[in-house]
Amino acid sequence: MLRTKTWLILILLLAGVTEAAPLIWYADAPRAGLIDGSWTDHDLANTTPVHAGNRSIRMEPDFWGGVYLYNQAEKIRFDAYQSLTLWVHGGSSGGQRLELLLTYEGLNVASLNINSFISGGAVAANSWRQVTIPFDAVTTLTHGAFDGVIVMDFSGNNQGVVYLDDLQFNERAVPLAATAVTATVNLAVNRRPVDPDIYGVNFGSDAQHVDLRYPVRRSGGNSTTRVNWEADSHNTAFDYFYQNIADGSGTGLPGNSTINQFIEATRAQGGDAIVTIPTIGLKPIGDRIKRWGFSILKYGPQDSNECAIYNPQPPWCSADAGNGECANVVNNTGFCSNGLIVGNDIADTSVALTTGNIQSWVGHLLSRPGATAPGVTRMYSLDNEPMLWNSTHRDIHPVPPTYDEVWMRGRDVAVAIKTADPAAQVMGPVTWGWCDLFTSAADAAVGPSCIDGQDRQNHGGMPFVEWYLQQVCAHETQTGIRPVDYLDIHFYPQGNVTGLGGASDSELPDDSARRLRSLRELYDPSYTSESWIADQVQLLPRVKAWMNARCPAMKLAVTEYKWGPDRGPSGALAQAEALAIFAREGVDLATRWVAPADGSLSETAFRLYLDYDGQNTRVVGDSVQALSGNPNELGVYALDQIGGHLRVLLFNRATAPRDITVNLSSALDGGYQVYRFDAAQPLAQIASGTINGSSLLLTAVPGRSASLLVLPASAGAASQIFANGFE
Repeated sequence: MLRTKTWLILILLLAGVTEAAPLIWYADAPRAGLIDGSWTDHDLANTTPVHAGNRSIRMEPDFWGGVYLYNQAEKIRFDAYQSLTLWVHGGSSGGQRLELLLTYEGLNVASLNINSFISGGAVAANSWRQVTIPFDAVTTLTHGAFDGVIVMDFSGNNQGVVYLDDLQFNERAVPLAATAVTATVNLAVNRRPVDPDIYGVNFGSDAQHVDLRYPVRRSGGNSTTRVNWEADSHNTAFDYFYQNIADGSGTGLPGNSTINQFIEATRAQGGDAIVTIPTIGLKPIGDRIKRWGFSILKYGPQDSNECAIYNPQPPWCSADAGNGECANVVNNTGFCSNGLIVGNDIADTSVALTTGNIQSWVGHLLSRPGATAPGVTRMYSLDNEPMLWNSTHRDIHPVPPTYDEVWMRGRDVAVAIKTADPAAQVMGPVTWGWCDLFTSAADAAVGPSCIDGQDRQNHGGMPFVEWYLQQVCAHETQTGIRPVDYLDIHFYPQGNVTGLGGASDSELPDDSARRLRSLRELYDPSYTSESWIADQVQLLPRVKAWMNARCPAMKLAVTEYKWGPDRGPSGALAQAEALAIFAREGVDLATRWVAPADGSLSETAFRLYLDYDGQNTRVVGDSVQALSGNPNELGVYALDQIGGHLRVLLFNRATAPRDITVNLSSALDGGYQVYRFDAAQPLAQIASGTINGSSLLLTAVPGRSASLLVLPASAGAASQIFANGFE
C-alpha cells in the first residue's frame, strides 16, 4: 500500500512539471483561422532567414506600418497564459524600434515596447533574438481576452526590414490564484423600489428592440433641436455642416413621419418613447430641400466644406456647404471674425417655431393609435443641451444662453405641451455635463471658470440646476401646473474613457482601469475625477440633494451617458455596473447614448438586466443594501423582488479571479443560478445549485467579469413590505 501511494505521488509530481501546450500564433504559417489585416509591405511565407522550420514573416516596419493577424471569432483568455515569446531578426541593419499590440475586436488591449523585452535589449543585425513578455510581470495583462496580435513600427520613420518567427503564447502551468473577497446583502436595510425605466437607450434598431424590449427609447441629440414635424426634416447643426435634411420617404406626412414610426415601433414592444420638443424657437424650412447655414458663395472661403471631407467625393455632396470656420483661409467678405463666420442669415435654413405649432404637434401625437392606451406614458424632452446652442447651433444662436433664457424658453414650451396633453411627462433642462450643472454658457464664455460667473451671481450664487429646480416648483405654486416632471441631465466621464471615438475608445490597461474607477463619479464623495474636472463629482447624490431642497416631487432622469466603446470589455463591464448604480442610487429613468450596437459586448450588458435567461426575464424589484469586502475590486448590488427572486450583481473589476463569498441577512432555501459574461464568455448560465442557509461561495470568478446570482425568495421577504413602520 505504501509503495502504491509513493508511485502515485511521483506520478502526480511528474504531471505537475509537464510543460503545458503553447498557443502557436505563427510557426511557418499563421495559426488556422487567423486573418491577415496587415498594413505594411510584408510576406507571411518568407523563406530566408528563418528561426525554425521553413518559413518566417518578413515586414517593412516603416511609418507606423504593421503586421496584424487576428480572428475575432476566437477570444483568447489572458489568464490562461503566463508569457508570450517570439523571435526577431534585424536583417542587415538591426536596431529597429518595434511595438507589439494585442487587440480585441480591433481595439488595443495591450501595448508593449518590444525593445524592452528583447534579449540583449535591441533588435540585432543578421541574427535572431528572443522576445519574452511575462504576463505576471506586466500585471495588467492577466485580465480579459484578446483576438489579434500586431507587430508594428514604433519609430514613425523608415526602418530596415525585420523578420519575425515562432510567435507563441505559453500556457500557465499553475492557474492564477483566486483571492478571497466577501459580499454582504442585508434585505432589511436601504430598501427602495427600482424603476425599470433606468434600462433605456437612445434610438437603437427596431430589431434589437423586438429582442430586448427596452422599457424606454429616446429620440434625442443635436439634430433634434431643429425639427420640422410636419415636413419630417431636421437640421444637422455643428455635427455636419448645419444642413437641413429631409427624413423618410416624404409620403403620407405628417402621419408617416420618422418620429411617428419610432414611437409606434417602441410602443409595439411595450416601451415608452421620449420625443424631443425644440425650445430654441426655430425649425427647418418645410420644403424638404437640402439647405445649409454657411454658404461659401454667400459668406466667403471657409476652412472646410462637405465635399472636402470625402475622397473620392460623392456626387451628392455640396461644395458650397461650409463649416462656418475661417481661421485658416483668407476671407475678406466681412463675415469672418476671429476665425468664425458671423452675421449669417438665419433665414437660409430656418423659420420660427411657435408654441402654437408645438401644441399642434403634441395634439397630433396624442391622436396617434395607441397614444392613450393603458400603461403608455407620453414623455417629452425640452430640447437637447440648450447651454451648448452657441456652439452646436451657432448658425442660428451664436449668443451664449443664460439661466433665464434656458428656463423661460423651456417653461413656455412645457406649458404648451401640458396645455395640449395634461398627462404628459416633461423633462428639463437637459444639461450637457459638469459645467452647466453649475452655471450658464454665458458665464463659461467669459471664464475662466465654468462653474461660476456673473450670471450665476445674478441668481443668488445658486448652481444653475438648483436654481432651475427652484423655478419649477415656484411656478407650480403660482399656477398649479408643474411644467417639468423630470430633472433631465446628461453626463459623460471625461479623461478619454467615454467610448465616443478616438482616444476615448481605448481598452489599454491603464485606460480600462481608469474607466472602471470613474464610475465612482456617479456616487462617491471621496473620489476625485481623474480628468480636467479634478473635483469630487458625486453626481447623483449632488443633484438629488438639490432636488430634495428645491423641488422634492421631481424625478431624476439621465438621458445621455456612456462609459466605453460598445465592443470593449471594460466598456461593457462599466455599462453593466452603471445600470446597477442607477438602481441603487434611485435614478428614475436613464437612456444610454446611443443604444449599443447589435450583437456587441455592451448589448450583452443590457441583456444581463433585460433577458439574462433568454426569456426576457428582467432584473427588477427593490434595491437593498449590498456591501463589498473590497470595494475597489468588487462591486456588489442586490435587487429583491417581493414574492420573487433575490438577485445579486457582482462585478469583479480585479485583473485576476476572486473567490466570492456571498453572505445574506436571511436564510434561503431553494435552487439558484449564476449567469455571467466577460471578454471571453458570452452571457450564459454557468452554474446552478441549491442553497440552504445564508451563505454561498462562488469560486474563481474571472477578472473583469459581471455575474448575476439569481436566488430564491427569502421566507421573510413579504414582511419587508412593512419595513417603513406602517402596519
